[in-house]
Amino acid sequence: MKKYCGIAGILIGLLAAGGCSREDADRARRESRDAQEKAQRQLQETRDKLREDLKRADRETREDLDKARNQLNHALNQSERDAEKARDRLRDREDRNDDSHP
Repeated sequence: MKKYCGIAGILIGLLAAGGCSREDADRARRESRDAQEKAQRQLQETRDKLREDLKRADRETREDLDKARNQLNHALNQSERDAEKARDRLRDREDRNDDSHP
């Protein structure tokens, strides 16, 4: 009888251990799924943040390029005005030289 009680105890222990293993496996799957979902969310958040950072950098670069283009155009216009003034002064000097020589 003691032998049967011992065997019954071992069988109950094995069944309980089998149930724990199933629960452990289910819990591990759940935790794995949760960790995967969390990683996906973090990846999406990182991707969205990166997109926003790239858009901002692109916008700032365009603004900087527009500013540089405007400065270059201004410098070119100023240079053209200065060249025109220099030509006018040269013509005036030539005209004065022509007038002073009879």
